[in-house]
Amino acid sequence: MTPNQQEWLQLQQHHDQMEIHALWLKVVCLLSWLTLVFINESLLIQLGSLLVFWWLEASWRTQQQRAAERLLQLEQAIADHADIACRWQSEWLQQRPGLFGLGRSYVTAACKPTVAVVYLALLTATLLRFWY
Repeated sequence: MTPNQQEWLQLQQHHDQMEIHALWLKVVCLLSWLTLVFINESLLIQLGSLLVFWWLEASWRTQQQRAAERLLQLEQAIADHADIACRWQSEWLQQRPGLFGLGRSYVTAACKPTVAVVYLALLTATLLRFWY
């Protein structure tokens, strides 16, 4: 197995694990929200908690997207018989976006439907609960 293939295999397994961890993050968020609702915690605490979980998943998904981009680079390198293994961090550092680029990547991840739907539903339920 070539170094590119070894890196691809490890990174693909990591990418899959990140998906499972993101699902667990949603489960923990839901259980936390239900607990806060059950103990009748304040609106501010409930909204703050949801926003923290949303931000955590956006951060997680941003890292997962970077891994997916690297996987695609490795696949192309394998097809081209080029060796790019073990240079992910140095290559990313060379093309690292500035503060606004990094912020945009987190906001983009937070707005993806697979991330946003759960948090928007819980935010809506929280607001409706306090207003009605």
